Amino acid sequence: MGRRRRHQARQRSQALAYRAAALLAVGAAVITGALMALSSAPRPGFDGVPLRIPVLPRLLASVNDAGQIEPLGMVIPPDASRRPPSWPPALLNPEARLRWGWDLSLGRPGSREVLFTFDDGPNPGTTDRLLPMLARANIHAAFFVCGWRLESSEEPLRTRARQILRDTLAAGHVIGNHTVHHLQLPTLTPERVRYEIEHNADLIEEVLGQRPHLFRPPYGAYSEDVRRHLVSKANELWMWSIDPHDYLLVNDAESVAQRVITNLGNHAGGTVLLHDTHPWSVAAMPKIIRWLERENADRELAGRAPYVVLDPARYMEGARARLPLIQAADALLNGSNPGRHRDAGPDATAVEPTTGVMGEGPVDAGVAMDAAMPPARTPMDAGARD
Repeated sequence: MGRRRRHQARQRSQALAYRAAALLAVGAAVITGALMALSSAPRPGFDGVPLRIPVLPRLLASVNDAGQIEPLGMVIPPDASRRPPSWPPALLNPEARLRWGWDLSLGRPGSREVLFTFDDGPNPGTTDRLLPMLARANIHAAFFVCGWRLESSEEPLRTRARQILRDTLAAGHVIGNHTVHHLQLPTLTPERVRYEIEHNADLIEEVLGQRPHLFRPPYGAYSEDVRRHLVSKANELWMWSIDPHDYLLVNDAESVAQRVITNLGNHAGGTVLLHDTHPWSVAAMPKIIRWLERENADRELAGRAPYVVLDPARYMEGARARLPLIQAADALLNGSNPGRHRDAGPDATAVEPTTGVMGEGPVDAGVAMDAAMPPARTPMDAGARD
């Protein structure tokens, strides 16, 4: 009799163990499903990197009357290993035409795709504060750097700036060329233009072991000398379409964020220009990110397309869809004015407005632009504006 009771007790213990294992398997499957939903939902809409949490296949099972586990199926998560296109991508604008640069910065037409870009760093105390913010939001941006910080005779500025640049690349961001001293390139001799661009590329390569592919001219100021040099080096000219003029909004992170948000809404995404040298611009980023999350939540409920923040490689891949439109506009322009191509030729020195593409680019919210170009600056005030 006692032996029978012990046997029944063992059976009950085994059945409980089986049920517990089954419940654990079902719980794991539910958690996996939740992670799958989070990884594929349009909210929060940041598409720069895959989920950091590993999502593994899970067994879905039940327990039969005999207390045995019966597998029902396998929950296999979607491919979480998506990688951005190879870098550097094939040139979008091989002739480095200024108008094409402005147009391409708008990205894929009507897509609500967003690319964040930051100019004038790396700056200790601000750039290093920005990087963790971007990491938490899974945002990969483009940083257009000025080389004077990397070769400064002042310490610890030089050492810290170089380490921050290495940290920026290691975090998955793209490093672009913004010249050594942030001068107005059309005012310089061809030799000085080459120095400003190539010496900056040399400094970046010295620190990172690779030369930059993207180039952004300070102030958006452009000339035929600049164009020819970029073509000879196969650099991609990359401009911007959303400029909150954060250099004017000293210590006003709320206004910086609001101007970016307003323009994102008005123009269905685009390339955002900010400066990682300004504390108020860095402080604006969490506000912009929170707005994107809330806006995408509302869009999801309404069944509307969300905003998607892309890394530079994916954003530029999407911008290829704009090339037929740009080429068609070029054909019309050349047809109406044969023999004259915009920003090509020896007399093609040009400066576009910093608000974006002429006739198509964004009009910034609440900003009155000065008619005159800003004066050239020394390295000491190179973080003032773009």
